[in-house]
Formats: sequence, C-alpha cells, structure tokens
Amino acid sequence: MNVRIETAGPCRREVHIEVPADRVTSAFAEVVQAYSEVAKIPGFRPGKAPRDLIRRRFQKEIATEVKERLIPAAYQEAMRQEKIETIAVLDVKEKELAEAQPFAFTITLDVQPSFDLPTYKGLAIEGQAVAVGDQDVDDVLDNIRNQNARYDEVQGRALSKGDLAHIDYTGLIGGQPVETVAAKAKGMGEGKDFWLMADEENEFLPGLAAGLIGAQVGETRTVEITFPSEFVEPALAGQKAAYTVTVKAIREKKLPALDEEFIKAVGAETVEGLKSRVREDLVRMREDNEKRRQQNEVARLLLENTVLDLPESVLQEETRQQVYEMVRQSQTRGASKEDIEHRKEELFDTAARTASDKVKLRYVLRRIAREEKIDCTADEVEARMAMLARSWGVTLEKLRVDMQKKNALNQVQEDVILNKTLVWLRDQAAVTVKS
Repeated sequence: MNVRIETAGPCRREVHIEVPADRVTSAFAEVVQAYSEVAKIPGFRPGKAPRDLIRRRFQKEIATEVKERLIPAAYQEAMRQEKIETIAVLDVKEKELAEAQPFAFTITLDVQPSFDLPTYKGLAIEGQAVAVGDQDVDDVLDNIRNQNARYDEVQGRALSKGDLAHIDYTGLIGGQPVETVAAKAKGMGEGKDFWLMADEENEFLPGLAAGLIGAQVGETRTVEITFPSEFVEPALAGQKAAYTVTVKAIREKKLPALDEEFIKAVGAETVEGLKSRVREDLVRMREDNEKRRQQNEVARLLLENTVLDLPESVLQEETRQQVYEMVRQSQTRGASKEDIEHRKEELFDTAARTASDKVKLRYVLRRIAREEKIDCTADEVEARMAMLARSWGVTLEKLRVDMQKKNALNQVQEDVILNKTLVWLRDQAAVTVKS
C-alpha cells in the first residue's frame, strides 16, 4: 500500500493512500459473494445466481460496500505505518473505484501537535503572604449582621441612605411612557408598592435612589435620571427620563446586637469563638485563593515559554464552547438577544483568545502529565462529578447519564489529571514571598 503525506497547515495533513489492485479485487470478491448468498433474483435460488448477474444487478451497492471496507482498513493501516496521531478526520476524497485496479483516496485530517516542552520544574514565581487582621474579622461579622438585619418602619424623619423606601413611580422619556420607548423594559416604566433600597449600588433604576434622599413619607418628587450608555436594556441606554415618585413609607435598617442570642443563632457559643471561626475561615479562603493565583502564574509562564501550533478543528470547537458559555452568562445577567447580537464580534474575539490559551495549556499539561506519570483515581473522578452536579443544579446520576450520551466522561477524567498536574507544578515551583 502506497502512502504519501502532504502538510496542509500547522497541524493539518493530507494523506494520499493507494490500495493495491489485488486488495481491491479481493474486496470485490468478498462483497459479491456476500450478496450472492442473500440476493433474491427471479429464476434463481439464493446463492445460485451467476456472479456476473449479481455484479450488474447490484453494481452501485457493491461498490459502496467495497469502499466501506477498503477505506477504514487502509486508513488505520496508514496511521500505524506513519505513526500519525489523528485528532479529527475532516474530509475524504475518493478517486474512481474499479475492480482489479488500484483504488486511491485522500484523507484530510488534523494531527496532534509536535512541540518541545519548556523547563517546567522549579518555575520562579512570586508568592503573596496570607494575613488576616482584626478589621478583616470585624468586616465579616458586620456582613453577617447585615444579612440578619431587620427593617423597622420609622416616622418623623426623611429618607436616608441605607433605608428601604416603599414607593409608587411612573417614568417618562420625552413625554412618553418609558415602556412605549422600550417595550421590553418591563417594570421600569411604572411600579406600585415597590420597595427601593436607598443605596447607589445595584440600583434597579440608576440614580433614582439618590434623587429621593431627604424625601418625607407622603411626599411626591420628580427625579430626573440618565440611563448608563452600557445599560442592560439597549433601548434605554443613554436616555434621559423623568420619574414621578411618591414615598409611602420608610423603613430603617436595624442590625442585631452581638449578644448571646445572636451568637447562638449563627452556630457559635461565644463572641470570641465566633471570631476565631471567622478568622480560620478567612485564612483558609485566602490560602486557597493564593494557591489558585500561584497556579495561574505557573500556567502563564508555561504559555509564555511554549511554542505550539494548535489544531484548527480543536481551536474552533473550543471557541464555539466559549461563545456558548459567554452568551449563557450574558442571558443570565439579563442581556437581550439584540444586545448579544450587537456584541457578537466582541464575544467571538474574546472567546477566540480564551480558547487559544485553554487549548495550548491543555496540550502542555497533557504532555507533562505523561512525562511525570500523573494519573487519577476513580474516587477523584467521582468527586469531580459530584462537584459539577452541584454547580449545575442536577443530580449526580442525571449528570452521569448526560455525559455518557455525549461521550464526555473521558473529558472529566482528563480535567482531573490536568488539574492535578497544575497543582503538582505549583508545588514544584520556586516561590518567593514578598515581605
């Protein structure tokens, strides 16, 4: 069998294969024999019809089956002979098939990249000291108290920052209702019995709260706002609006005291015990964050110091997945189809850059794992599956079934191995901690 390979790109090959005539003749004979045993020809019992008649009657079907026998077998033999690691078969072009004649075809495929690993042991990286001060602990305790705060109705004073305001509101843009200008802006044009947090952060209507500071219960105000240029609803972006707002009630935030009742409610015995637990949690969290930061630094150094051509088919698939995930996240944050379409070029550019780094790092880590014989256990894979199930809000069994359908279980195993490899590289790194 003759095999000739042409380079069609960094990781793309055209493999020209010619199957000898005797092998073609043998394949034809086998297929004709198989047809003659089952073919129903008027006037002949099964297996008794002349071979020439079988050939004429089932010419196209026989040729198709001969190709289905010859091409995969010849392709696999060529891959073994040339020691080619195939990633994806992209195209098959056949020349004419004729009995007792050589049969030639060309397969276009992407192959595993060939590259030299950089020095990866003892990478020099900077570490950051992990410290937790008393103020850090106090800030967490304040957050816990804020999460357990109650809001009491107040009388006799104006609305202050941090209060809850019970309001009715209507909005106009150029004298027209907001929802006439932006039909998809549900709830932004008119609202009754709405509770507004008098705080500039995470505002439903940017600027409205600031315009109500100082208002009394029963007071009606007109507040002019300008929607941000990058507002989530594109039809409102940059628009000026006037809102008529009536304050119906005010509630003041009341933080729980750090007393025995509160301490026990959050699962502690004493204030000092709670502070000790918070401090330990903060230390553990910051240590984990520092480890991840160091791993990211290791990954950055590997990417910077590796020259590697990427297979186009793999890069395209990873880019597609990145785009899908970015669109999903945008939709979760409330972005409309129009907004996503408007940002399409930006999304694809960002996805392509992210995909390139991810694919490159995957190849490098895969090689290092092989060099260092880093593997994973069934328990580690199971733990990874359980984590994915929790993050996606599905049962472990459903996730396993879905991944089996998509043939994605091997990917989970590889992800575990690659993450272990990155942790191993971090542990091997020469870390200099800043003073």
